[in-house]
Amino acid sequence: MAKDIKAIQCPKCGSTYKKEIKPDFYQCQNCQTEYFLDSDDVHHYYHHDRVPPLQNSAPPVNSKLPVYILLGAIAFIAIAYITTMLFQTKINTTSSYTNSTYKIPRSYYSSYVYTNTATNNPVYLRIGVDYINNGNNKSYQELHAQFNNALDGKLIADRIITDERLRNDRCALTFKTYSPDMIYAIGCNSTLLELDTRNNRLIDITKSTFKDYPKLSSGVAKLDFDYRKAMIKVMSNEGEAFYYFPTIKKLVSNEEQANAVEKQLTKKNYCEFTYANGDFDKLDVLQLFEIKYDAGRILRREVTPGRKYFSPIILYQDANHLLIVVNTTAAPDPPKSVQLIDTNTGKILWALSPDNFNLFSTTKCKQGFALEYRKDEEADYVHGVMVISDGGKLVYNYQLARTE
Repeated sequence: MAKDIKAIQCPKCGSTYKKEIKPDFYQCQNCQTEYFLDSDDVHHYYHHDRVPPLQNSAPPVNSKLPVYILLGAIAFIAIAYITTMLFQTKINTTSSYTNSTYKIPRSYYSSYVYTNTATNNPVYLRIGVDYINNGNNKSYQELHAQFNNALDGKLIADRIITDERLRNDRCALTFKTYSPDMIYAIGCNSTLLELDTRNNRLIDITKSTFKDYPKLSSGVAKLDFDYRKAMIKVMSNEGEAFYYFPTIKKLVSNEEQANAVEKQLTKKNYCEFTYANGDFDKLDVLQLFEIKYDAGRILRREVTPGRKYFSPIILYQDANHLLIVVNTTAAPDPPKSVQLIDTNTGKILWALSPDNFNLFSTTKCKQGFALEYRKDEEADYVHGVMVISDGGKLVYNYQLARTE
């Protein structure tokens, strides 16, 4: 009998993809079923090994899970990249900011309290240096004149001083008040500055003050305030000494001429602490005298007869009042007392509670008096300005910490 030609198909899945493993024996490449051909009968026999399921088999697999995993991985990588870039940007920004604007706290080294002649309020002037780091191991100094309202501590103005020598040498300023609207300062021994008490400014007046004096044409080598007389000692670059009186803009070249000018400027009445015998004596004590000039004669009157004073300092005086600070005892470094004395009667009008501080500049203002002070180590060097009323009451204490 003739044989028909037929495609050999897997009796299990019908696939024609097979592999002959021995004559007339085949293995389906789709389902792995083994089968053989039985000559003309074309009987198909097959063998299929079913893989038994595991006892703890996993739940059916979600066909979409790989897609979710892929999307999650992509999202995670994107978030990580963005976060890294933002963090790096923040670092770069911070680094750039630090390099260009970082400043350590301002370092102060000169101060003075005065009264603004426009408002009649007390102003606290402080001179300080800012150290500014530009990065790349480069830095520079800025010298500032900082003006604060002594009544509430608020900043009035913060002005940069451009004078190269004052900035580079960090010279302390010394001040002297000749009148409420004439306050001078000396810096670096040869720079004369005027404090503009109306507009709160420091102005270099060295050249403008001495330009009209031929004897100082070589320049100024040294300046010194005379705190007992209303004059400034001036030394030229050629080593010559002069005496300058700011209130009358007069320059003289010897002490005899200076004394003659000083007598013309001396107040008719003023008070001073001196020894009763005129000279220091171990048995002598400081006493308060009123000095009067009458027809060329000098008259002295003891204001507080019999009272002893320990290290007294005159803070302010006018025709009728004298503000002083005095040690409370003869012991070293005792508490100090601020007192207002009626110069006509010698009575103490009021006295602040004794305290351990050092007083520096003082000014008369419409509220009363403003006193610049600094305390010692026990008070951690707090400092500032006390504003006291004419009646002796504390109006405001503008107090700063040691590092402020």
